[in-house]
Amino acid sequence: MRIKYIFTTCVLLFIVVISSFGQTDSLMSVAKDLIKQDKYVDAEKIYVDLLAKDSTNSDVRFALGLMYSWSKQYDKARTVLAKVLAARPTSKEVYIAALNNELWAEKYELALALADTANKVLPDDADIILRKAKALNYLQRSDDAKTVLNSCLEKAKTNKELEDLLESIKSSKKLNSVGVSYTLDYFDNSNPWHWAYIQYKHKTSLGAVIGRVNYASRFGLQGYQMEVDAYPTLSKMSYAYVNIGYSPTTLFPVFRLGMDYNRKLPSAFEASLGFRYLNFGTSNVTIFTGHVGKYLGNYWFSFRPYVTPGNNDVSVSGFFVTRRYFSSAENYVGLQLGYGTSPDDRSRLLTGENNLRLAGYNTKLSYNHIFLKCLVLNVSGAYAYEEYRTSLFHSKTTFDIAVNYIF
Repeated sequence: MRIKYIFTTCVLLFIVVISSFGQTDSLMSVAKDLIKQDKYVDAEKIYVDLLAKDSTNSDVRFALGLMYSWSKQYDKARTVLAKVLAARPTSKEVYIAALNNELWAEKYELALALADTANKVLPDDADIILRKAKALNYLQRSDDAKTVLNSCLEKAKTNKELEDLLESIKSSKKLNSVGVSYTLDYFDNSNPWHWAYIQYKHKTSLGAVIGRVNYASRFGLQGYQMEVDAYPTLSKMSYAYVNIGYSPTTLFPVFRLGMDYNRKLPSAFEASLGFRYLNFGTSNVTIFTGHVGKYLGNYWFSFRPYVTPGNNDVSVSGFFVTRRYFSSAENYVGLQLGYGTSPDDRSRLLTGENNLRLAGYNTKLSYNHIFLKCLVLNVSGAYAYEEYRTSLFHSKTTFDIAVNYIF
């Protein structure tokens, strides 16, 4: 009887334990589904309830920490993941999650300290080194980042992510570039237009400066325009954009001036306010603009409106841009959707205020890639259905190619 009692008790305990594990797994699966629906509060309640029943379950605590990090509750994620690390001090996946959390929170000093700790436990691990190098680079310690990457690559031999980051850092340290571009516009009711430019860019301690000469051939006429762009750094969180242009020919505005104030905001947002002034010789116009942009993982989303006041009405245009970045800032694909006319589109014929008030719908696909560590290629194709005179529309197909040599 005694043996039978002990056996029965063990079986019942085994069933209870198995049932408990099954319930935990089931509830965690529900929580993951809620996270996919951005229902973070409901998912948090499930994890917290599970931990109230078993505070030693590091899998549940790790899932909670990841959820906090994904939902941008970085301080909570830091606290929870620290407890998981205390329970699993040699776990690579926990170190990676904690490092990602600090990088996303822009706490680069904390990320660097954590990477050094992780490196003692997981020496020469490429994924840890990658995140340490990113933290160093964000802290403006690019030489240290290159040293760390080179040291790891000597041992790992090949690692695409490390190599791409190293090349991106090296490219950012190159101060000069020379570029050329050519644009061809096809119309369904007129001869093609041609537009091209050549430019030189130099990075200074105060910001980048670009000199450019634009050329246009339209309606059997030829014209050119000289421009200077500058991007002076104002503070760690802000910079300006200044553009000045002049043309003695009829295919461009006689004089143009543009200015923007750009500010980085929390949660990977960025915004700007500014204006564009165009003088056509016999008339002039001021356009007000700005933008709101946000990085979301490897994606960039931005919207820029243009507001042109007039005597009797106000004209509004708008352009939405998204990019999907890959291994570096020079490697991406982009999509633009727009309505109306942009004064920043140099290939558009802007010879009077009326040009800025014409309606139009357009879309553009672009591809940007760096080759041979020094050549940046950009190709794009666009389609527009736009007014060329009031209430008269035509179709336009555009092809662009640009090449920049960085040195």
